[in-house]
Amino acid sequence: MEKHEELQKKIKFIINELGLTQIEMAKRVYCERFEDDDSEEIRKFTETFRQNLKRKAKAELLESYLANIANLREFKNSDLAFSNPLDLGFIPLDVKRALQELSKELVNNIDSESSKL
Repeated sequence: MEKHEELQKKIKFIINELGLTQIEMAKRVYCERFEDDDSEEIRKFTETFRQNLKRKAKAELLESYLANIANLREFKNSDLAFSNPLDLGFIPLDVKRALQELSKELVNNIDSESSKL
């Protein structure tokens, strides 16, 4: 499987796991990337995003989509953000799990504090 196909598969998996459509995710990615709310630009981006999940797209572009998705609140609040930790082989599993829970709690605390502002 080529790299762009793997990335497309990951993006589609995340979209599905978050219970979103490709259009909804495209709009969120657009808002993460750009400051404007131009409905015509959002429509164009949405169509481009959807096409890039079907055809042979540049891996760098798909990686940038994944980076934008990783910044979304829905993603941060999901278990997806912690489901594939990097196993370096020298951190005991119980310590790794404790660190994952602590990280998740910190992200939730930061999000709740920022929503109070």
